Amino acid sequence: MTVYTLFLYIGIAAIALTATIGVGHSKLKEHAVIHPLQWFVQYFVGSLLIFSGLVKGVDPLGTAYKMQDYFTEFAAQGLPYMDVMHENALPFSLFMLVLELVLGTCLILGLGQRKTTWINLSMMLFFTFLTGFNYLTGYTSKSEQVNILHFARWENFSDGNIRITDCGCFGDFLKLKPIETFIKDIIYTILSLFLVFNVGKLKELLPINKKIGPLNLRTIVVSILIGVATWFCFQNFYFDKPMVDFRPFAEGIDMRAAKEACDADVAVAETVYTYNNSETGKQQIVNSKELMDYPYLWKEKNAAGEPIWNVDKEKTERKIIHEGCNSQIQYFKFDDVLDNAKYNFLVVGGNLDKSDKAAFKQISEVAAAGEKEGYSTKALYYYTDKQTVDEFRHDVNGAYKFETADDKLLKTIVRANPGLVLLKDGKVIKKWHHKHIPTYEEVKAFMN
Repeated sequence: MTVYTLFLYIGIAAIALTATIGVGHSKLKEHAVIHPLQWFVQYFVGSLLIFSGLVKGVDPLGTAYKMQDYFTEFAAQGLPYMDVMHENALPFSLFMLVLELVLGTCLILGLGQRKTTWINLSMMLFFTFLTGFNYLTGYTSKSEQVNILHFARWENFSDGNIRITDCGCFGDFLKLKPIETFIKDIIYTILSLFLVFNVGKLKELLPINKKIGPLNLRTIVVSILIGVATWFCFQNFYFDKPMVDFRPFAEGIDMRAAKEACDADVAVAETVYTYNNSETGKQQIVNSKELMDYPYLWKEKNAAGEPIWNVDKEKTERKIIHEGCNSQIQYFKFDDVLDNAKYNFLVVGGNLDKSDKAAFKQISEVAAAGEKEGYSTKALYYYTDKQTVDEFRHDVNGAYKFETADDKLLKTIVRANPGLVLLKDGKVIKKWHHKHIPTYEEVKAFMN
């Protein structure tokens, strides 16, 4: 799916809502005024918010990791308080996800029209700043870490300079290019402004002034929405693994086949050079692939033996023709796991200092029982500082091999610390969150 097909589906949903709960519901009332354009925008924005909140809400940790990427880059650009934001990325992400889901539903139901539209506009301005700031880093050198506000040091735009290549707007469900993300947010902000200016014409579906006891219906409904959205998000990271897994290590994935396909999908780029003739002032633009077809560019020399044609570095531009595979599967280098034809266990620990040791002990019991039947276990971790790995293994009875791996890779494999993965012949059979580590008998049920 692309962002264009997504907008098409959201548009179809908005038309259906406009025709039913918009125009259709209004015709049941006498002398009702019809505002189909305003209602279409209302339902379009509301539907997009709900969809965006749902696909990110199934993986709140993924959203938090993406926000940390933004805060890290903003800190490098000199923005204040980014270290605090980085440390609190998870609660911030949870707040934004709940806000998206509640605002989207409120727009569909027509609740809190003025407050809803203004809060929605404020949120969209924030996201537009976020994605716009990131897109403009394409004009600054990544190697020199040029501050984006130093306009005099801007150079030709290059996709390779953009710091964050995926905004995370739709989680792992849909990856957008930075320019697509920025344009999407600009359009979304314009639609949000339209709603603010036409707030009086938005459709109210519920009798919001009706009271049930001391509270009106709107307060009750919004409170319920906040509660349900909050539970939904917590269910997908704190209490269990994500309900839906869009990542390249999802259950049922053939990791070996996916890695082979990713390794074969190589990025293709070219550099476009601008040569200036120091004697005639003539310019010659040529890309790197065609450079050998213009030998005079380095053969022609002046009387002093110096080259006549010189590269204009400020106008040299690198273009990405094909981005290639950027999946985390390409960084999984443990061939003994991929090539193991038997059932085997992969334990993902990440930062061992923050791991649930009780869950690790449960995993060790499963691993010990599996080893008796010829099933191997490997643990991957990223970092430990409070104790050595051997000390940690002793504490959790981990009589299996521990190896280091990239933090981002481990977070992609399973959103738990620790998490347990059952594999066979490179295929992901089942994954477990640290709060739901099975007994070996339960694991055997999956093997059978």
